[in-house]
Amino acid sequence: MGLLLRLLVCVLLVMALPMARAAQVALVMSEDGSAFGEAADAISTELRNGGHRVQSLPYPLRAEDTPTLNNSALIVTLGTRAAQGIAALAPRAPVLYALLPRSAYERLPHRTDDGRRFSAVFIDQPATRQIELLRLALPDWSRLALLTGRDSTDLGNRLQAVARERKLRPVLAQVNDENELYPTLQRVLAEPTILLALPDSSLYNNRTISNILLTAYHQRSPVIGFSPAYVKAGALLALFSTPAQVGQQAGEAARLGLATGTLPPPAPPRQFRVSTNPYVARSLGIVLDEPGLLKERLERLEAGQ
Repeated sequence: MGLLLRLLVCVLLVMALPMARAAQVALVMSEDGSAFGEAADAISTELRNGGHRVQSLPYPLRAEDTPTLNNSALIVTLGTRAAQGIAALAPRAPVLYALLPRSAYERLPHRTDDGRRFSAVFIDQPATRQIELLRLALPDWSRLALLTGRDSTDLGNRLQAVARERKLRPVLAQVNDENELYPTLQRVLAEPTILLALPDSSLYNNRTISNILLTAYHQRSPVIGFSPAYVKAGALLALFSTPAQVGQQAGEAARLGLATGTLPPPAPPRQFRVSTNPYVARSLGIVLDEPGLLKERLERLEAGQ
């Protein structure tokens, strides 16, 4: 009888919770594309499941989009360009920035002590998760190279600190100009070293990635990327979150903000995936676990199991 009474109390408590009023949410995407569309679909599904209306707006914004922004209870942006554009407008509504690097969020022009009005779901992985994956996947390797540019200095410092805590030997090198990239790369990879690629487009972009991978391969140094495209191009493995995973988390954060009036704090992606390149592993003489096993072990580690 005691159990039934407790169940009844729980049901009554849930029924007593205030229901979030249906609200309009403006969703602003930096550009058209499969990644942004995938994230937008996940966000829209979460919000519509909560009874909210989603109005998608193109970027750059048009004059006729102003009433939609002004009448929205929440604005959600996808990508750095949309985030910068909305932040410059200083809208009255709370803003949730998604699918952008933490460094881009920290450079946005808004300055406020009211953390309830601004939040973010980043696309880059937390430093601890990245370093722990290296220790799980490559337990016999201790040297770690981190090349940082204008957009990744803080991230490089965080990774270096965590790597040292985990008894690795990180080598941090600042690259101020693309012309410095390859000499610096050859210097830090003078002996076999893990090269952890950072999401910094001033260093890692379509012009440089092929030569970076080729240089590292010749130095017998595995590259760890931040997207599955890196693995296809020749990286040993990658740790990343899909746009749908980031979008789902952003949708959940948006629903919570609309229900409570307070957005949750900025956060890295909660869900993630691991991708590996067995051909590169064999070429480098590395025995690598299956990606599913690495992901499972990393999840258990994060859960404290």
